[in-house]
Amino acid sequence: MTMYGLDSPDSEDFVVSWLQVQARASTERDTDDELPFAVVTRIAGVDDPDGGSSEDSVQVEWFDRGASAASFTARRGHRRMMLLAREHTDVTLSDDTVASVDYLKTSMRPTRMPYADEQIVRYVARYRIGLSFVDA
Repeated sequence: MTMYGLDSPDSEDFVVSWLQVQARASTERDTDDELPFAVVTRIAGVDDPDGGSSEDSVQVEWFDRGASAASFTARRGHRRMMLLAREHTDVTLSDDTVASVDYLKTSMRPTRMPYADEQIVRYVARYRIGLSFVDA
């Protein structure tokens, strides 16, 4: 088979689908969305066509009201990501396909970052996710 028929799963969809079990997650957040909420964004990525895989850097932003609640939300979400790193669990994506990670590493643990709305506290974490190519 040629490479034209292969691609890695969408890393944003993968992480959103994994986090949805625990909390609301998406690739964007409306100001009136319920909290807690996680926003997932791919910020960089590379393909290894010889190895048949990709590595994406994914940022997860956790939002909640108040410092204590936001810290709890971010730590709980980070533990869920670390479970995925250890267990390599199958994840059902939004299109009902199933994928699993080859590896997941933390680039930045959840860190409190400024946010325009002073009523909402934001924590940001970053992960490197390796995903194998599959039939596209």
